[in-house]
Amino acid sequence: MNLTQLAAFLKDLKAELGSDSRTTLSQVNKDISLSTDKHLHKEITNFLDAGSPYPVLSEEGGEQVDFREYSGYFWIIDPLDGTLNYSRSIPMYCISIALWCKQEPIVGIIYDIYHDEMFTGVVKESEICNKKGAWLNEKTIDTSPVESKNQGVICTGFPSWRDYGTDSLTRFVRKVQEWKKVRMIGSAALSLTWVACGRAEAYMEEDIRIWDVAAGLAIVKAAGGEIYFKASERTNFITAAAVNRYIPMKEIL
Repeated sequence: MNLTQLAAFLKDLKAELGSDSRTTLSQVNKDISLSTDKHLHKEITNFLDAGSPYPVLSEEGGEQVDFREYSGYFWIIDPLDGTLNYSRSIPMYCISIALWCKQEPIVGIIYDIYHDEMFTGVVKESEICNKKGAWLNEKTIDTSPVESKNQGVICTGFPSWRDYGTDSLTRFVRKVQEWKKVRMIGSAALSLTWVACGRAEAYMEEDIRIWDVAAGLAIVKAAGGEIYFKASERTNFITAAAVNRYIPMKEIL
């Protein structure tokens, strides 16, 4: 299996979503799970298992291993990032698949289903793809040339499981208030693709899950940007950030 075959498979999944009933399976606190998530998880894991020897870490999987415990190559997938958007017909949702090796992103592929945009990024050559770089629908992409955050756009959000206390939100405001614009689109994966292709200059979220950002971090890095992630005490939760090649990472941490 190679990157081209994986992209073609994701395109085929789009047709299946047209007849989806979007049955709500659970709503816990600020999180939501749909039948769509489960269906896509099954389709994607079956495809990966048939074409690859690597294990799969998925949001919709059963017993989940901490991503830091993998000693070789493994897939990280989010079958539907932006589930709430999808449930409300807000056109910002995607399928996110990443190949990592230990603690290092290798390949990322994110399919913006509604807009038919396929983002791919290859940080290091592997059997999946022997050409490094980042692309949007096969056209090379690069991060933006903006050099200062007072002229830049930062994408961020409030993940379902983050701290919503007053002190935490006050710290958050201080981190973003000097940027020209702040954008929250309800999909961490798509936010990172925007950094990779120059629509935004930075991304930052606290208490986000690894599968929400694994592919996007790979694509930003492949596009020449800088990435940062730090695991928290909770399994598969991290703080994640990304910037273009000009704005220092310290500006958002």
